[in-house]
Amino acid sequence: MGFAAFSFYPYMRLFQKSKHQATYPPYTIMNLAKYSLDNTKVIYFFLAVLLIGGVFSFGKLGKKEDAPFVIKSAVIMTRYPGAEPAEVERLITEPISREIQSMSGVYKIKSESMYGLSKITFELQPSLSASSIPQKWDELRRKVLNIQPQLPSGSSVPTVSDDFGDVFGIYYGLTADDGFSYEEMRDWAERIKTQVVTADGVMKVALFGVQTEVINIFISVNKLVGMGIDPKQLASLLQSQNQIINTGEISAGEQQLRVVANGMYTTVDDIRNQVITTKAGQVKLGDIAVIESGYMDPASTIMRVNGKRAIGIGVSTDPQRDVVQTGEMVDAKLAELLPLIRVGMQLEPLYLENVIAKEANNGFIINLVESILIVIVIIMLVMGLRAGVLIGSSLIFSIGGTMLIMSFLGVGLNRTSLAGFIIAMGMLVDNAIVVTDNAQIAIARGVDRRKALINGATGPQWGLLGATFIAICSFLPLYLAPSAVAEIVKPLFVVLAISLGLSWVLALTQTTTFGNFILKAKPANGAKDPYDKPFYHKFASILHVLIRKKALTLSAVIALFVASLVIMGMMPQNFFPSLDKPYYRADVFYPDGYSINEVAKEMEAVEAHLLAQPEVDKVSITFGSTPLRYYLASTSVGPKPNFCNILVELKDSKYTKEQEENFDAYMKANYPNAITRTSLFKLSPAVDAAIEIGFIGNNVDTLVMLTNKALEIMHRNPDLINIRNSWGNKIPVWKPIYSQERAQPLGVSRQGMAQSIQIGTNGMPLGEYRKGDQVLPILLKGNTVDSFKINDLRTLPVFGTGTETTSLEQVVSEFDFQYRFSNVKDYNRQMVMMAQCDPRRGMNAIAAFNQVWSQVQKEIQVPEGYTMKYFGEQESQVESNEALAANMPLTFFLMFTVLLLLFKTYRKPIVILLMLPLIFIGIVLGLLVLGKSFDFFAVLGLLGLIGMNIKNAIVLVDQIDIEAKSGKTPLDAVVSATVSRIVPVAMASGTTILGMLPLLFDAMFGGMAATIMGGLLVASALTLFVLPVAYCTILKIKG
Repeated sequence: MGFAAFSFYPYMRLFQKSKHQATYPPYTIMNLAKYSLDNTKVIYFFLAVLLIGGVFSFGKLGKKEDAPFVIKSAVIMTRYPGAEPAEVERLITEPISREIQSMSGVYKIKSESMYGLSKITFELQPSLSASSIPQKWDELRRKVLNIQPQLPSGSSVPTVSDDFGDVFGIYYGLTADDGFSYEEMRDWAERIKTQVVTADGVMKVALFGVQTEVINIFISVNKLVGMGIDPKQLASLLQSQNQIINTGEISAGEQQLRVVANGMYTTVDDIRNQVITTKAGQVKLGDIAVIESGYMDPASTIMRVNGKRAIGIGVSTDPQRDVVQTGEMVDAKLAELLPLIRVGMQLEPLYLENVIAKEANNGFIINLVESILIVIVIIMLVMGLRAGVLIGSSLIFSIGGTMLIMSFLGVGLNRTSLAGFIIAMGMLVDNAIVVTDNAQIAIARGVDRRKALINGATGPQWGLLGATFIAICSFLPLYLAPSAVAEIVKPLFVVLAISLGLSWVLALTQTTTFGNFILKAKPANGAKDPYDKPFYHKFASILHVLIRKKALTLSAVIALFVASLVIMGMMPQNFFPSLDKPYYRADVFYPDGYSINEVAKEMEAVEAHLLAQPEVDKVSITFGSTPLRYYLASTSVGPKPNFCNILVELKDSKYTKEQEENFDAYMKANYPNAITRTSLFKLSPAVDAAIEIGFIGNNVDTLVMLTNKALEIMHRNPDLINIRNSWGNKIPVWKPIYSQERAQPLGVSRQGMAQSIQIGTNGMPLGEYRKGDQVLPILLKGNTVDSFKINDLRTLPVFGTGTETTSLEQVVSEFDFQYRFSNVKDYNRQMVMMAQCDPRRGMNAIAAFNQVWSQVQKEIQVPEGYTMKYFGEQESQVESNEALAANMPLTFFLMFTVLLLLFKTYRKPIVILLMLPLIFIGIVLGLLVLGKSFDFFAVLGLLGLIGMNIKNAIVLVDQIDIEAKSGKTPLDAVVSATVSRIVPVAMASGTTILGMLPLLFDAMFGGMAATIMGGLLVASALTLFVLPVAYCTILKIKG
C-alpha cells in the first residue's frame, strides 16, 4: 500500500481542476492520459524498464516452498538426574519460568517436568518484528544465566535453544547395513556435514540419531562389596588418573623447558590396566571386571530408514536465498563426496524442499500463464481482438513491474506470493477494461480516437483510484495482523498492493498510449449508439420493474442472505486445508512406561507392513523424539522414550489421502494400546491434539477430577477418537524408603544405597574417556543388569563402611509401590491438565469442538481458583481470526473515507457498503456447488471479494453521477448508467472468475478459489440488479 501511495504522488499535481473545460473533461490539459499520448517515448522507456526488469527479477527472486516465517519460540532444557517430576517442577522449572516471565514481550510459557528433565517452551508475542528477535534471545540467555546459581547442585547448566524454529528443509538419512558400527556411520555423517556446510546459502547442518558412545565396566556388585571397593573411591581414582594438568615450565640453561605430566587414558586398555587397592591387595581393574566400549543404553533417540539404522542429516538454508539454487550447491558438494562412500552405506533423500519448491513454483507459474491466457481470451471474445491485445498487454507489464519491485523489497516467489498474482489476475485488468470500454463506446459514437482515449481515462480516473485503493485496503487486515498464521500470508498483500497500484497507473498511461494505435480509429459502420440493441432494451425494462417493486426485490435478497447464513453454519469448516504432497506422517504414542527399545521392536512389523505397500517409496521412523524440523508446520515432541514419528513418502501424491487413511485404520486395528495421529501436510500450526480442553490450578487431584469429567463427556461422543489425558497414564514407581535407624549402624548412607541401585540398573558414571573429539562417559554397571528383576533389588548388596555384606532390604523401612504421573505440565507457571481428543475422520472439527465445549461448560462446575480454557486448533484459529478482525474497523473506516471523498455525500457510500453482506449468498453457492469447505484461505477469498465488489459498485455509482450531470432524470441516469456498466462489470467479474479456474484444483487454495468464483458471480448480479434498486430506495428516487 505504501508503494501505491508513493507511485501516485508525482501525478497528483497533474490532476488539478482547470478553468478551460471545452475540449477534455474537467481537468487541466496537463493530465496523465494526455501526457502519455504526447510523450510516448517516456512511456515506452518506463514500460521497457518494467518488462526487462521483471524478466531479470524473476530469475533472481528467492524461491521457497512457503513464505519465510520466524517461529518466535525457544526451548530451555535442564537435566536433574534422579529427581522426580514434582521436584523438577519445584526446583528447576518454576525458578527458571519465574525469572524469564519478567521479560517484556512474553506471550506464553509452557513447560513439562519429567523424571530428571525440565523442558520449557518460551513464546514471544506474535506482533514482535523478526529483526528484534535476536536481542530477545540474548535477553533470555542473560535471564537464564542469572537464575543458574539458585538451581540445586547436581542439576546441569540450562541450555537455551533459540534454533527451535529452524527449518532443515533439505533432509537426508544416511543408512548403513548391519556390518557397520554406529561409530563408522557417525564419522561419515560428520564428513557429509563438514562438506555440505560450506555450500553457498547453507546456514547450518544438524545430525539426528547419533548414538552416544560409552565405556562400560561390568562387574558383579557382590564382588565389589566383597573386595571392599567403594564406587565413590573408584570414581575419584579414575578421575585423578585421567586429567590434563598445567604442570608449567623450568629454566634449563638459556632455554625454557616445558614439563608435561598428563595422565590421560588414550586407549581402553589403559582403563583395564588401572591398578586399584582392595582388601586383598592391589589388582588391575580389567582382572575383576569386563571393560568394553559400547553405546548408551537405552539410547535417547534412534532413527531407521526403510528398516535400516540411519542418522538424519538436516540442512537449514538462508531464508533470503533461493532454496532451489542452494539445493543445487548442496548437490554439487555431495557429488564430490558420495563416490567415496563405502559400499553398504547410502544417503537417502527424505524431504528435499529445493525439489518441492521447484515443482510447486513451476506448477504455480503454469497456473499463472493459464490464468493470463484465460483472461485475454475472454476479453477478446467479448470486447474484440484489439481490446484483448490492448488489455492483455497491460497485464504483462503489471506482472513484470510487480516482480521488479518485489526484488527491491526482498519478497520472494513462494506458494503465497504466487497465489497473490492469481487473485490479482482478474482485478489487474479491471482498470484497463473500464478505460478501453469507455474509449470503444466513444469511438462507436463517432468521437476521435485520441479524444476518446483521453476522455475514457480521465473521466473515471478518481473513481478507479478510489476503487483500487479500496481493493488494496480489503487485504490490509492480513498485512497488519500480528498472528503467526497471518504472517505466512503477508507476501500475498504485498503482491496485491504493488500489482493493483501499478494497474491503475498503467490504465492511464500504457492503455492510452497503446490504444492510440491498437483500437480502430473510426467505427466500421458509421457512428451509432452501441446500446441501441434488443439485449440492452430488455435489461432496462427488467431494471424498471425491479425498481418499481423495490420492497419485493429487497425482501427477496434479504431472505436469500439469511438463508445463506443458516446454510453456512451447517457447512464443513476447517482451519487449514491439506497440501498436495506425496508424503504423510504419523505421531505414535505408546503408554507411558514403554522404553525406546520396546517401541522400536514393536514398530518393526509396522515398518514391514508399510514397505510391503506398492505405493510406498520410503519409510523413515524416529524414536524418542520428532526428527529435525524439515517442514515449517511440524509437531515437536520429546524427549519421550514411548514416542515415535513416522514419515512415509509415496510414489505419487494421488495415493497420499487413501494411503494415510489406510495406515490410520491399520494402526487402530492392530495397535489399539498406542495412540496414532496420522496427518497430511498442512500449513497450520502443529498442535498436540485437534481438541484440547485444559484445567489450570494448583492441586493435582482436583485437576485429575476435572479432566476425568471432561474425558467422560468426550467418551460419550461417538465422533471423537484418541481420547486421552495430556499428562499421559500413570506408571508404576517402586521406592525403597531409607531407614536411618537400620542403615546407619551398618555404615550405609542414603547416597551409598542410591549408588548400589544405580549400578544395578542404568549404571553409575565414574568419569570420562576422551576419544578424538569425543568425550565418552565411563559407566560402572552390574554384570547381571540385562536379567535384573524387581525381586533382585531386595537382595542387592549395598555399600557401607562395615566389613559385612549388607543387602538393600536390611537398610530400608519399607518398599513403597505406587502409580504416578511421569510428567507435570505447566502453562504460564500454573499446572495445567488437558482432556485431549481428535474428531473421527471426515468429521467437521469445528462442529465437534463446539459440541464438546458447550457440554463441558454445562456439566462441569470449575472450583474457585481454577480456570478452564480451550487449547489446540481452536486456540490457533481464534487467535488468527481475532488478529484479522482487530484491523477490520480500520479497513472499513478507510473504505468509507475514500467513498466519502469520491461522492461527497453519506448516502452513496452507505448504498455501496450495504451490498457487502450479500456476497455471502455467492460464497455459500460457490462452496456448495464446487464441494469445498470454508477454511482460512476461504477467509482470504472473502477479503478479496470485499474489494472486488466495492470496485464494481464504485464504477456504477460514479457512472450514475456522470449520467445525471449530462441532464438526465435521476431514474434515467440510474438505468442508463447500469446498462453502460454491464460489459465492464461482467468482464471484470468474468475474467476474475475464470482466471481462478487453475487454482480451483489446488489443494491449498481451492477453497479460496471457490469463494471468489461463487461470491463474485452473485456480487456481479447484485451490482447490476440490486444496487440500482437500493440506490433508488436510499436516495428516494421513484420508479
